[in-house]
Amino acid sequence: MKVQLHKGSKYLDQNQWEKLRPKENVFMSLDFKKTFEKFHQKQIQSIYYTVDDELNSAMGYAQHFIIGGNKIHSYQKKNDLGQSIISLILRLLKLRVVALGNGLLTNISNLYIPKISDKSLFVKNLLNAIQEDFGVGKFIIPDHFFKALNIDNPNEAFPELIKIEVDENMQMKIPQEWQTFEDYRQALKKKYRSRLKSVLKKSDAVSVKALDKEGLEKYAQKMQELFANVHQKSAFAIAPFNTDIYRDLIMLDNPQCLVFGYFLNDEMIAFSSELRTEKTLYSYFIGLDYRYNRSHRVYEKILNQTIKGAIEHNKQHLVFGRTAAEFKSNVGATPIQSHIYIYLKSPLLRRILRPILSQIKPKVWTQRKPFK
Repeated sequence: MKVQLHKGSKYLDQNQWEKLRPKENVFMSLDFKKTFEKFHQKQIQSIYYTVDDELNSAMGYAQHFIIGGNKIHSYQKKNDLGQSIISLILRLLKLRVVALGNGLLTNISNLYIPKISDKSLFVKNLLNAIQEDFGVGKFIIPDHFFKALNIDNPNEAFPELIKIEVDENMQMKIPQEWQTFEDYRQALKKKYRSRLKSVLKKSDAVSVKALDKEGLEKYAQKMQELFANVHQKSAFAIAPFNTDIYRDLIMLDNPQCLVFGYFLNDEMIAFSSELRTEKTLYSYFIGLDYRYNRSHRVYEKILNQTIKGAIEHNKQHLVFGRTAAEFKSNVGATPIQSHIYIYLKSPLLRRILRPILSQIKPKVWTQRKPFK
């Protein structure tokens, strides 16, 4: 079973890729992948891989990047985890890593595998091929990679892996009976209806405008600044997101990307973005000026606008993502537990880092139940 690696889309047999890709899997389309490749090439190297023979058929996407050990230290600190001397030393390191997925869209699977003769052999051959071509012995493997392979217990199949629980993926099902935002409001308990009323009142002066390419160009610098505000507060992120990517993303038909600006007295104080497929709306990156967040309840306005968009466009499912779990549960989101698996080729490094990495857990929070 030979795994073919391609260091960027220009080295890929694009006809073969599109032939293998199921048309409903829009996030695996080359047009979508190329946007991330184009706007993040300085920080991230895209890797495409394929297997195509009589017994096996597979295609996947991965990313090669450098991550500072300070990111792990920061995550420990923000989630109130203990810090050892080794974890403090880790702050000084820069680690070359390959993630078997898209680190800028972590809740989407980047592996399609219609048939495989030997799952374990496929995983080993893939890791070995990447190690040989890139000289990398450190991997981040999301749980959806193993789900695509129907491997229920990755640690049993690969004992070398270090399992880490990460922030929950917050989601909401949209009932068919919700035809308007008012239907959503009526489904809330009295306490949460009152909260929503307060949010709507305090955020009333904030106007929302869908941004076209001209608008994205006009507010490009401001959007990057607003995103940086949020990025600095995040517990863990692989690389800064280049908001210029939206200029290309909004030109795609599927997934459909929409970007909204939030304005107070004609000044942009926030933005939000969405990716829409036939049945699902994915809330994507946002940016905020925190000076106005408390007084005008801007973040809550963004959440409400996202819910409204999902209802009005007849989506069945709304994916909020991984941050601010308790806050999102106030509007009705529920958590899906998530894990990543770390593979370290070096037995010594595994022995040193396993105790540190195994401590990593999401911050404890309270699940709210806002519906009647």
